[in-house]
Amino acid sequence: MNLLLGIMSGIILKDIKIMIKWFKIYKNQYLGVFFLGFAFFVLQELPYIIMPFIPLSSNPIMNMTESSVFLNVVEKIVGSLSVAFLILIVNKNEKWFSLSNWKEKLFFSLAIVMIVINFGGWIAYYSGYQTYAIMLICLVAAVPLYYMFLGLWRKNYPLVIVSILFLIVHVMHVAFNFFL
Repeated sequence: MNLLLGIMSGIILKDIKIMIKWFKIYKNQYLGVFFLGFAFFVLQELPYIIMPFIPLSSNPIMNMTESSVFLNVVEKIVGSLSVAFLILIVNKNEKWFSLSNWKEKLFFSLAIVMIVINFGGWIAYYSGYQTYAIMLICLVAAVPLYYMFLGLWRKNYPLVIVSILFLIVHVMHVAFNFFL
């Protein structure tokens, strides 16, 4: 019975498309869909999804005074591109999920560390510990680093480049909003 279930689940899982490649963009990069990328994005958005259900006496992240319209626009563009590249660019040689060598294990582990740092920061933030350091490191810098490490894990180099730009602009924009 276990053998039959194993064979049937293998056949069923074989037919599930978790990653689709449509056409070549550049070298080994393809336009497609990495469905697990959408799950990684939703995971990062969880603190914002639950925010309306948790009353906060103070919410400085959401109530910042805008210091630069230009940085705000650039931040939204590179942040949106990070999400789009995570979901829509796939590497020719990649499987939907792989931890087969030390680089994949390292970069995936670092991505997990970044999301844990981000969630830890949100727990502190929701608990009333809303220091600039917690906000800039845990809530702001950890997110682009999460995307960067996911890009390195997936060999999605356009994502790596855009997420580095996102890191620079995101930290600069929020810091300017806090301190200017």
